[in-house]
Amino acid sequence: MKKITLTIVGLIISLANFAQPNYGKTPQDSITCIESLIYKDYLKNDPKLALSLWRTAYRVCPQSQKTLYINGVDLYKELADNEKDEAKKEAYLDTMFSIYDRRIEMFGQRCLVLGYKGQAMLVNRQNEKEKTFEILNESVELCGNNTQSGTLVAAMFAIINLEKIGKKTKEEVVELFEKTIAICAANKDGKEAENYVKADESIQSVTSPYLDCAVLVPLAEKNFEKNKDNVDWLRQAVRLLKVKKCYDTNIFEKLAVAYFKLEPSAEGAAGMGNLYLGKREFSKAAEWFLKAVDLATTDAEKAEYNFSVAQAYSYGKNYSQARTYALKAAGLKSGWGEPYLLIGDCYAQSESTCDDGEKGMGRWSVYWAAVDKYQKAKAVDGSVSSDANQKIAIMSAHFPKTEEGFYRGIKNGDSYTVGCWINESTTVRLK
Repeated sequence: MKKITLTIVGLIISLANFAQPNYGKTPQDSITCIESLIYKDYLKNDPKLALSLWRTAYRVCPQSQKTLYINGVDLYKELADNEKDEAKKEAYLDTMFSIYDRRIEMFGQRCLVLGYKGQAMLVNRQNEKEKTFEILNESVELCGNNTQSGTLVAAMFAIINLEKIGKKTKEEVVELFEKTIAICAANKDGKEAENYVKADESIQSVTSPYLDCAVLVPLAEKNFEKNKDNVDWLRQAVRLLKVKKCYDTNIFEKLAVAYFKLEPSAEGAAGMGNLYLGKREFSKAAEWFLKAVDLATTDAEKAEYNFSVAQAYSYGKNYSQARTYALKAAGLKSGWGEPYLLIGDCYAQSESTCDDGEKGMGRWSVYWAAVDKYQKAKAVDGSVSSDANQKIAIMSAHFPKTEEGFYRGIKNGDSYTVGCWINESTTVRLK
């Protein structure tokens, strides 16, 4: 108590250092204000006293400190959380929301504080969906690229809540998605980069059901002309259509060409590669993906684009080249099973071209070699186990019978060299 009294005396003595209007209209108000601001010392140990002192400060000197509002929100949120009487609970929440409004009145920062208020409404006022979205959307509009990461996520949840009850369209959901993702991207190198990365992931996850070609393609067509020189918009549009495999559309070609013209990046080159995949021009697709490899700056990117090269070659039935680039991709990204699945598919699809006649095992040996690669895939990457096991089951059904091996002088477990372009050693498997 002695320590607190000395603190108050010290604060009163230093009163001359404060701007008088901020600490009350009269000298007595200022003294009362400073005595009440000691509420902070009681927040943990005596919240009831802290609340009483806080109320006095809030009434007498509302312009004294911004923390008065931050702590006030916390105090009333805790009261609401612990209150069982619904009427009292709502009254506490009403006060909490009014504290956000008064903070704006006293200290400004409208765009930031509206974001905090909207986030709180999203959780605590689920029956006010439209008002919640209006507040969050205004925050995003006012703050732009400075919008707080939590506000961006909350805004997406809010608009999706409205779409579910018919108050917003899928197109409007995707439009806000594009805006929020662009803001996250604008903050990828800032002080809060980690928070924006997490926000991006949350936004992508919650919006995923709305991101299909039926919605994305018309939206891209609608917005292309006004954004064809906007590299950020083009980058995001290409990325979205690429993820959802909306390649075989006229708008994707326009987007990819415009984007690569403005930003000849690895991602832009990959966009062109996907464009030609959609057109089934696999050699051209491979050429563009190879440009993406050259422009890529990280091993993760190089791995992705090498895999795209492999896919383009496999679609064009150039299986040898497909294997080469699939192995390059796997070498750049450890623990990745997809490249081995692709190689296995290339082997399996070589049944007819690798058939060495009735006396050979060529048309069967490709299945053994394929299974080797499927097993390799799930050994290095557990996430592809289900896919790999399905493929193994299909291949196993095509294995030759024991009598076929006997006729050709081989038995289960023997080593066998697969000829043709594969040219690998495998293990005989007979049924």
